[in-house]
Order: sequence, then C-alpha cells, then structure tokens
Amino acid sequence: MTGATNGFVIRRMMRSEVDFAVGLARDEGWNPGLADAEAFWQADPQGFFLGLLEGRPVATISAVGYGGDGHGPEFGFIGLYIVVPELRGRGLGLKLWNHALGTLTAPVIGLDAVVAQQDTYRSCGFELAMRNCRYEGRFGGKDAGAMPPGLLPLKDFPLAEVLAYDRRAFPAPREAFLRAWLDAPGHTALGLLRGGALAGYGVVRPCGVGSKIGPLFADDDPAAHALFHGLCAAAPQSPVYLDVPLPHAGAVRLAEAHDMRPVFETGRMYRGPAPEIDLARVFGITSFELG
Repeated sequence: MTGATNGFVIRRMMRSEVDFAVGLARDEGWNPGLADAEAFWQADPQGFFLGLLEGRPVATISAVGYGGDGHGPEFGFIGLYIVVPELRGRGLGLKLWNHALGTLTAPVIGLDAVVAQQDTYRSCGFELAMRNCRYEGRFGGKDAGAMPPGLLPLKDFPLAEVLAYDRRAFPAPREAFLRAWLDAPGHTALGLLRGGALAGYGVVRPCGVGSKIGPLFADDDPAAHALFHGLCAAAPQSPVYLDVPLPHAGAVRLAEAHDMRPVFETGRMYRGPAPEIDLARVFGITSFELG
C-alpha cells in the first residue's frame, strides 16, 4: 500500500475487487466476458491495483507479469486502466499508472491503447507496433452439425501440446492463465487435429453483449476458418466479436469473408523491443485487457 495523498491510497486488489474492475470495463463499453475476472486473477494475483479516495474504490489498473525464472517476469501487460468518470482529470489515474508501471520489471511491457490515447502512452516510452480491429458478425448458436471435420474439444489434446502451441503466438508462457481461461464457465475451447498434431486452437466466451472469440491461433487460413466456424457454432449468443491484428492479412480476410464489420480499433504498443511471435498464426487476439 502506498501512503495516502489527499485521501488517495493505492494498494493491490483482493480477488473480489477484480470483479469491480471488470464491472468498470463493462460500464466503459468494453464488453468483457462474463467469467473474465477469475481467469485474469489467475494470470498474476499480484498484478492488480486499486485506487481508493477516502476509502471509496475509484480507479483500477492491471500490470500482469508473464513467464520469468524467479528473477521477474519476461513480459508484462497493462490493462483495465479506468478512473470513475466523475473523478477524471484530477491526476488520480496518473498516480495509479505510475505506481503500477513501477511494479513491472519485465524487459518488455505491452498494452492495447485506443487511438485517442496513443500519444499519451508514447510520452511514457511506449511505441506503436501494430493496429488491431474488433470485428462484429451476426451469427452464433449451438449447432453440432456445423462443426467442421477435425475439430475436437481442446481438452482432448495434451495440455503440454496446447501450451507449446500458445507459446508460438504469445510473447511468454501463461499456463496459469490458460488453465483458467480454457475451463471457465461458459467458455468453449476447440482444437484442430491435422496430421496427428494440433494445428490451431480457439476459445469462444459469453460477454455482456454477444460472444467473443479469443484467442484464435492457427497454422494457416484453412485451419483458422475451420476453427472459426466451429466456435461460431458453439457461441452462446450473437453477435460474435473477433479482435484482429491488422498486419496479418489472413486474419483480416477471415473477418471479411464472414461479412464481419469493424467496430473498434486499438493499437498494440510496447515499451521495450517488440516481442518475437509468429503473427501469421494470430487470427484473433486473446484479450485487449491481458494481451
């Protein structure tokens, strides 16, 4: 906990307070998943911070660390950075930002920034690496007959194989997060079996509005399309959203081939060298909040 400054105190969140942060994200129109809070917490229970003014929770931020060998994380990610609307412009968010950022010792830290805030993050040492776009499509609904051949419940694949595949498309290991994400209530996780091996996997989850697919990682366009069809068939409700890295032309083709429309844009920014991942396998980003 930090010392109080004009009644403003910063401390790490308790688990129940992550629900408050996700609720603020919902109020901002970010449309988080219904079970996001628990999976977020499992990623890094030390990575969530709360700002309180005269004892009232008024600001949140996550500064999650991934991977590492006991000497600090190898990758960090900032998200859930929100101040309640009536207290914005008073410097509370900046105090919380500086505190949270100061806890991350990772050599590379990422975040997804709305277009209007990217210059602000540049002033803090973050550089734009790529643009992301959220696409919306009007489909979804359980239909087992719509499942393309080769799709299996992801639990049918060895966890070690799933983790190894994920590591090719994400900057650091994230086993604790994935264990929670794949098994969260309402989440459907599918893998594509090709040639006796995992050729891609994806998750669809219920949100306040519709469903979101994320991640969607696949070897190539046909694998991504098969997974996309299966996940849409398993989507609890319509519309369905997919967060696409725009430099990956195959991911854009996937969204456009299904008549999805762009509804929101962010920029993936990094402080430190942009991590090396196989972007050609990233057809859908896991979460704008946790990377």
